[in-house]
Amino acid sequence: MGFFSALGTSEGEGHVERGRPNVKDSNNGVLVVYDEEGRPWIMGVSKLSDNVHVSLLDFDLSRGAYVPHSNDGGHFMSEVVAKL
Repeated sequence: MGFFSALGTSEGEGHVERGRPNVKDSNNGVLVVYDEEGRPWIMGVSKLSDNVHVSLLDFDLSRGAYVPHSNDGGHFMSEVVAKL
């Protein structure tokens, strides 16, 4: 589905750390899903496609997660992830 592990990536003055397991959320075109061990996986989205939405329904994920790299004006997603 195009998810990228954000764990340990630089953000602001620190690094992205583990969060609460089994949560999801989105902000400013970035979707995050924290897996069962609290590792953050991010994906750039302009609008959740039906395929992604249906795939996420397969998991018991609640909302309310911190969304890493969603307040940098798109820099991380367009300049880092897109070039990998």
